[in-house]
Amino acid sequence: MFGLALTAVLLVGVSGNSMFRSLQNLNTPCFKSCVDNGNSTIFDELSDDIDEMCTSMAEARDCVAKCNVPFNPFDMKTVRSICSEERRAEYKKHSVCYKEQTNATNERCNKMCGSTEKMFEDMQRTAITINAANDFDLSGHLDSLGEVCTMAKCYARCSRDSFNELCRQSDPTAGSFIQQFNEDALTAMNEDLKEFGIREFMKGILPKECHYMLNPAQLFNDMYPH
Repeated sequence: MFGLALTAVLLVGVSGNSMFRSLQNLNTPCFKSCVDNGNSTIFDELSDDIDEMCTSMAEARDCVAKCNVPFNPFDMKTVRSICSEERRAEYKKHSVCYKEQTNATNERCNKMCGSTEKMFEDMQRTAITINAANDFDLSGHLDSLGEVCTMAKCYARCSRDSFNELCRQSDPTAGSFIQQFNEDALTAMNEDLKEFGIREFMKGILPKECHYMLNPAQLFNDMYPH
């Protein structure tokens, strides 16, 4: 359910990491350990519980905050959008539907979009590779994100449609919340990239499969291919 939002978190994290590293050394053991452990926890223990996911992000944010570095990938607008109290409260209004229909939705979307397990393994591998790199050349590390972006988009659409269908009677807005949640995460991601001054740069180096992330209106617009 949170695949696209976590892809946005990953993209902001690796782009900001690379940019700030070119200005000031972020290769401190403290920073690298916090980021690696944070990514590992978030992607390894991924659940469909927003509180668990946001708790992991908060722990990673607090860890990085102790490292005395100018960039904290877990304290960006993207993460704050996903994990705001208002967002979590809104999510919980639909929690009965999500809990009852998550297994059916995951099964349906795995068949349609591919394995979520593989997607998150790829995301984690990309994050660790970039965090470990000594150069500032993002483009060479982002090629592998094309497949991740394709799957994340497919899952976002499939999840919305599945919850709309399966909870039509009990919770008719469950699917529309999924859509709004993902669109807002991408909007916040773009605000972060603009704040870094690298949104246009990222557009030039991201695989074409990821370009919709820079234009949130494309995500659920049927004029654009799945």
